[in-house]
Amino acid sequence: MGGFLALPLPLLLLASTSWPDAALCNTARKLPLRIVAADDSDAGKRLVAAFAKRFPEARIADSAQVNDSVTSRAVQIAIGPAALRTLMQQTQDGVVVAVGLSRQAYRDIVEGMPAARRASVTAIFTDPSPLEQFRLIAALCKTRVTVAVLLGERNADLIPVLRLAATYTGLDLQVEFVPDASKLYRALDNISTARVLLALPDHTIFNPETIRSILISTYRRDQLVIGYAPAVVKAGATASAYATVDDIATQTREMLDTFAASGRLPEAQFPTYFHIAINDSVARSLNLVIDDSVRELAYRPAVAAP
Repeated sequence: MGGFLALPLPLLLLASTSWPDAALCNTARKLPLRIVAADDSDAGKRLVAAFAKRFPEARIADSAQVNDSVTSRAVQIAIGPAALRTLMQQTQDGVVVAVGLSRQAYRDIVEGMPAARRASVTAIFTDPSPLEQFRLIAALCKTRVTVAVLLGERNADLIPVLRLAATYTGLDLQVEFVPDASKLYRALDNISTARVLLALPDHTIFNPETIRSILISTYRRDQLVIGYAPAVVKAGATASAYATVDDIATQTREMLDTFAASGRLPEAQFPTYFHIAINDSVARSLNLVIDDSVRELAYRPAVAAP
């Protein structure tokens, strides 16, 4: 069992890139490693602490040092969108691995950059893998159901990924486009017969102004909402797969090891490791039985023997 990487990678629509300098690849472990943070929030600080523990050899550059911390041929771990945005504005020869940001935020920053610059950056998204979300839905419902997804234009390229995940898990997919916020409630009416609403981290659809209304509307229809973070589950969604900061830090180490061994910078990707968050009170009210098959879907890094 694994993350979305079990599916054909081209469907991620984020192409693999070969690093142009073989000498750099062969000595990746020996290159300067920097953790670049420009986010002073509590969440940002937790990420920095987790990565500092996982990468004790790394130098940490805080928000005041970020502009002068970049050294050519270094490996940079960008914590959050602000750090990635800063690094993308630098001229350097090293690689950048972005963490602590959504797929949408990553694309907003990287798109439009020159191809050579894009070839030196990758990411591990905060978004849960669509495949793991569909597997969670199948385990919850235990029968073939229709899964509705509300998509803004920025996420239209996810349709092939969602279709493959639905096919793989034996579920039906209904995609409803939401061109702007004014069309949201019409879209909710159009998916009223779907058993499940799979929420994606699209801030034009799911945001503090809309999430409560969406959850109330779906709850009244006995629809399950699969969230994209524990906070959404706590707010009233039924369940979600999610990755912890330790999960992401472990995957980042594996990504850099792959880069060092193969000379190929891995694709920007969804989390490989994940946990399952469940709102038990919402599940009971929807007459869902949460058995071990649901809770055991979690996939965590192996713990090394002492």
